[in-house]
Amino acid sequence: MPQHLNDNQRKDWQRRQRTAENTLAIQALGGTKPNEETLTQFKRYVGGEITLAQAIAQVREQMAQEHVAFRQYLNRSSLT
Repeated sequence: MPQHLNDNQRKDWQRRQRTAENTLAIQALGGTKPNEETLTQFKRYVGGEITLAQAIAQVREQMAQEHVAFRQYLNRSSLT
């Protein structure tokens, strides 16, 4: 936790930290370990740079792009 925060900011930071930890734990229980991009987005959320909705939206977008890339790879592999 950053040392320069006042009491209210610390409480907000701790709440965001717990939310991020719980969200990542739920994701891991679902069988998907968070990658560096996911961790980066949630660090930004904990730091107050972005909202939880923005972090989740960015992670979903990243996962969708990875899914498309993987499907394209599978389709190319099956064509050869």
